[in-house]
Amino acid sequence: MISFDQHLFRLINSEWTHPWLNAFMPWVTDLHKNQTVMVIAIPTLLLLWFYRSRKQMLVALVGLLISIALADNFIYRVLKPSFERPRPPYVEKTIELRSDRYAGYSFPSNHAANNFAAAGFLSLCYPALTPVFLLVASIVGYSRIYVGVHYPLDVIAGGVIGLIFGLFFFRIWRIILSKAHRRWPFLPLLKVPPVKGESYGNTNREF
Repeated sequence: MISFDQHLFRLINSEWTHPWLNAFMPWVTDLHKNQTVMVIAIPTLLLLWFYRSRKQMLVALVGLLISIALADNFIYRVLKPSFERPRPPYVEKTIELRSDRYAGYSFPSNHAANNFAAAGFLSLCYPALTPVFLLVASIVGYSRIYVGVHYPLDVIAGGVIGLIFGLFFFRIWRIILSKAHRRWPFLPLLKVPPVKGESYGNTNREF
């Protein structure tokens, strides 16, 4: 398993490459550290989300951030110190290192866990956008291998764990909101957009 993991890493990192990807992957791998994204893109998306959903956006955003924080801390504080797997730059003799933003152990990937936790949570909030959320998370996960800072198994494990956290915490969060709403009716509940052929009037999709 480990030898195949290392072999696949070398293929992705050194052979399955392209000049366009060499520019794109280092950019996408750390979007949260890109000033343009953080100062312009993220605030714009949040404003649009707030404009369309308002109270729904606020409770969904809080739940989203908590699910990411839980996945991130579980991997960083529990799993990584337990496995202590060194990153590829410290192991591989030949490597195309396309990012200098990495630290700590390699397994599992926090980037993959965080993005898939977000994808899982948001997919339950907005089922129609599930392919988009999963695609973005997958691209970020793949970029971690491409730039040379994670092995494929790191990303797969992080993605699975993050997805579990996102899906599971969504259910916990709706229970918390439901109980809070019974006591304080002014607090909003999460509403999942109806599937095709349904409407809010004929389906009980409010939590």
